[in-house]
Amino acid sequence: MLLKQIIVLKTIMKIKTGLRIGGSREELKIGDIDNPVIRDPLTNEPYIPGSSLKGKMRSSLEITLKGTKDPCNCGNCPICVLFGAAKNKPQSGEKEVTRLIVRDSFMTEKSKKLLLDFVGDYVEIKKENVINRVTGVAKDPRTLDRIPAGTEFECEFVLRIYQKDQEKVEEYIKYIETALTLIELTYLGGSGTRGYGKVEFGENGNKIIEKKVYEIVKSEDGFVKVEEKSEDS
Repeated sequence: MLLKQIIVLKTIMKIKTGLRIGGSREELKIGDIDNPVIRDPLTNEPYIPGSSLKGKMRSSLEITLKGTKDPCNCGNCPICVLFGAAKNKPQSGEKEVTRLIVRDSFMTEKSKKLLLDFVGDYVEIKKENVINRVTGVAKDPRTLDRIPAGTEFECEFVLRIYQKDQEKVEEYIKYIETALTLIELTYLGGSGTRGYGKVEFGENGNKIIEKKVYEIVKSEDGFVKVEEKSEDS
């Protein structure tokens, strides 16, 4: 199976309501946040793991197209081809190479500056508690981090196009766009049924705002080159 193209798709994710994808810490100190968001250990900036975004994209497509929340394992359907078979040995007996790579998403420089200028941190602290349904009394107070509404993240998707995929490129991109739309209509991250995690992708009605195509070219002397394909070609 020959690799023929690599397509890089980029977009912007805009946070519409507070978003949290939980992190972890080795120790709990007095006064610490009970539920922190995941952050880059070097910069302390929150980010969206590619695994979280890819998992939500896949599950959104599966429950919509296949009517199940369980990962498909047929190895042949567009979801398995794009996202990979759920197990090492798919039911078809052949393991396809995963076509879609979802990168970690990081905040835009503009969002970083705005948050530090107006919030003093990259996150907001939200206090929550549990309400006793009989007495109406609040109990078990806790604090958690959320990425504030208005924050923007740069998202990147990479499609590996093999020889037999060349007529399916637009179909693959449509699946990606549909998955992003489904996330917009539901939520990303935790506590989505309680108002968290509403997001929006793209600009001016376009889910994907940048597309670059790289051709894998084999020269006469046997060497392989990667060349960016112009929009006109």
